[in-house]
Amino acid sequence: MSASLHLALPASNPTFGHRSPDGGIWDQESEKAPPLHRESGLGSDMTAKYDAMLDQMVKDYSLVTNGYAGSAPANPYPMFEEKRAKCPVAHGDLLQENSIPSMADYMMTGRPVVTLYRYNDIHSVLMNPDDWQSHIVGDGFGAAVDNLLLTAMDGEQHTKYRKTLQKPFMRSQIRKLMDTLIRPVVVNEFVNQLRPNGKADLLREFALPFPIRAMYAYFGFPHNEDLLGNLASWAIQVVAAPQTDPEVAKITIPQSMVAGQSMYETVLPIVQQYRERGEMRNDILGYMMTTEHEGEKFSDEDIANFIRMLLLAAGETTTRSFANMMVQLLEYPDVLEEVRQDRSLVPKAVMETMRRDPTAGAVARIAARDLEVGDMTIPKGTAVLCSIASANRDPEVYEDPDRLWLKRPMRPLLSFGFGPHMCMGMHMALTEMEVALEEILELPNLRFDPDYPKPEIRGLNMRGPDALHVLWDAD
Repeated sequence: MSASLHLALPASNPTFGHRSPDGGIWDQESEKAPPLHRESGLGSDMTAKYDAMLDQMVKDYSLVTNGYAGSAPANPYPMFEEKRAKCPVAHGDLLQENSIPSMADYMMTGRPVVTLYRYNDIHSVLMNPDDWQSHIVGDGFGAAVDNLLLTAMDGEQHTKYRKTLQKPFMRSQIRKLMDTLIRPVVVNEFVNQLRPNGKADLLREFALPFPIRAMYAYFGFPHNEDLLGNLASWAIQVVAAPQTDPEVAKITIPQSMVAGQSMYETVLPIVQQYRERGEMRNDILGYMMTTEHEGEKFSDEDIANFIRMLLLAAGETTTRSFANMMVQLLEYPDVLEEVRQDRSLVPKAVMETMRRDPTAGAVARIAARDLEVGDMTIPKGTAVLCSIASANRDPEVYEDPDRLWLKRPMRPLLSFGFGPHMCMGMHMALTEMEVALEEILELPNLRFDPDYPKPEIRGLNMRGPDALHVLWDAD
């Protein structure tokens, strides 16, 4: 395959241009990012539109949370402890057993499923993609995006597409965005506007919009609130398609098809207008227009399809992981203060909270041949559901696994998957979370708001709190 992978942010000049609402360029060296919403007085059309967008984001977020919570206990970790001890390789589907849409048998065809609970078994599955294939990942909502899902590709197809697409998501590239794109978004558009208020629902007012705003800027999208809100809502509607209630599924599955098509029809003109301008900037659209796949340049239609695929993961993981992290740190004020006093612990806090309570609680694979896991033979065609949340608290791997311990000796983390299918956007998510935590720690005396119920992280998959009401000492 011939390819010209040349996306690079120049070290000597970190300016990262993006269109502002009036068509000008956002010069990030001056850290003057166009605000997500302009202060125009309470009751103004702009404020009302922004609030309506946030309300829709919360509604869509809650749809996914509720769908993946089912009948499971909010705290599943005692159950996982028992499973690891008594039946670490168990017949049956953990999600279906708790009235949650199956990742291993999305279409409820009766496919045999085995659930794995131990770290080492799950690590082995994820590291051997030829034996344990990923194509079943596309069963649930792949049709809504024309079955173009990198996570559902296997073998040479996956290798080729990942090699082509991964360059702008490599750690070395993303770290260059920390202070030129991500921090200006977090500080100027969110933290500075929240600071005088002394209180907020950090889920609604920060964790939901900020990662989408940062990621869409990196895509090269024009700054437009309607665009941001619509694409974010459609992406969640696609993810929310699988449902255990057939009556609900009659609504969500057709809705996901419409949402997927709407995403494509919205992104394609953006791609075409970008190409017409002839200004190839250092963003995702510029990269995809100047690289090649198997010796050919991507068409506008190809790029729109790939951007649609990337949009499905553009904000959801970061939103939930950040919210889960803050709930855990606020539950342990001594640990929160430890991070506040020693900012070198910020990356550790991000990783440890993602280990202790990951958003993505499970992943699925299917046996390509008869295979052995522990003492069980897994026949070809059997799906395995890997409980990442259980593996992350396996005492055979993590000492005192329930403890929130920032100086824990880390083992390879499974929260972003592992092996060839490790989440391509993990470095973007980690960097966004690090910057967000650093800046939120600048709010003095941050604490739960006692006027609201204490946030509870729930769900066996797509875990997260329903809200995150906090107080701080306003300036």
